[in-house]
Amino acid sequence: MKCINCGTDNNYKERVANSRRCKNCSQRFVFEPKTMLDVRFTDNFFAQLISDLSANNTLKFTEQQLFYLLNKRLIKNASTSCLSSILTFWGFIFASIGILFTRNTSGLIIMSTGILMLFGGTAIYTYEKNKKVKKSLVTPQQFRVYLNNWQSVNPIDGILTLSTQTNLPSSINSDVTAYSFDRVVVCDRAEVANLLIANNFHFENNCAVLSIDGYPANIFDTVMQMLRRNPDLKVYVLHDASPKGVSVVNTLSNNPDWFSNTSVTINDVGLLPRQMFNNSNIFVQISEDFATAAKELPLEIKQSLTEKEIQWLEAGKYAELESFTPQKLLRVITQSISKSRQSDTSSIFADNGGSDFGSGSDPCDITIYADDCFG
Repeated sequence: MKCINCGTDNNYKERVANSRRCKNCSQRFVFEPKTMLDVRFTDNFFAQLISDLSANNTLKFTEQQLFYLLNKRLIKNASTSCLSSILTFWGFIFASIGILFTRNTSGLIIMSTGILMLFGGTAIYTYEKNKKVKKSLVTPQQFRVYLNNWQSVNPIDGILTLSTQTNLPSSINSDVTAYSFDRVVVCDRAEVANLLIANNFHFENNCAVLSIDGYPANIFDTVMQMLRRNPDLKVYVLHDASPKGVSVVNTLSNNPDWFSNTSVTINDVGLLPRQMFNNSNIFVQISEDFATAAKELPLEIKQSLTEKEIQWLEAGKYAELESFTPQKLLRVITQSISKSRQSDTSSIFADNGGSDFGSGSDPCDITIYADDCFG
């Protein structure tokens, strides 16, 4: 196993003899594949995850994004299951033997059995590779142990938690509050909003970034006052494909604390269940709690979904934004803003149309667009 500090190769005996330190530079090895039980990986494997996730240390990322990438890579490495490997190996052996004795019945039977085993192994491999619901190989609890052990030796500068907020002003200058924003990105969770802010998305795209639960709390009310000054405001919504996530647009449209009785344009970027249907690369999971929550969704929210989407949610399926890399999320929302600038009626949006959400004498004119694909 190579040292992540100096690149020196240390075999198992050398690692044990040197108290799990590099024989050349004394860098401590965090993971020992020889003694790991359920999954096995090296320090270099984990370091590469961090490098890929941070785009070579140029982007910040969340702990949950690292959790997902670790599981994705481990699942990919184990995509050819033991059963698939066994069937394929013995299928090849049986088929080869059968070919040698094709002139008699036994040879034909052996060859046929081998061919069937080859097909079976291939089918299992294809299923394991393409199935959309994935089971994490590393649990959140085990991941926390791995991460703590890693950080005790190799601190990660780019990892984000809400307790280590970055790039958040304590207040907004009074000269700035006299103006407004043309755009705002609303996330269903504070962690995603913090991710965008930490990577300077708000500066580079000249827009506000908020979460549906009031993040960042110290400037939330001030930013909302600024947003309400712009009758042509465009709202971009980022959310998980979950019961809570698909409810965000409804909240923004109907809640007076947000944009009810206004004429804003809301762009539902996703994640939406229909964006999962033709994309096997999205990490879909299942939760009984989410299944219950989906069945309890109000009718007005279900009316914005297709029957297939409702069935998907009521089966307990869900996908989180943090299963994508920071680079992917930043690219998707930037592209959505760019496309909506070109035309409000662009064909990339589906299910578009105005809705009367107003309760007063003057009906509002909120227009809602939703993407059929995520990036």
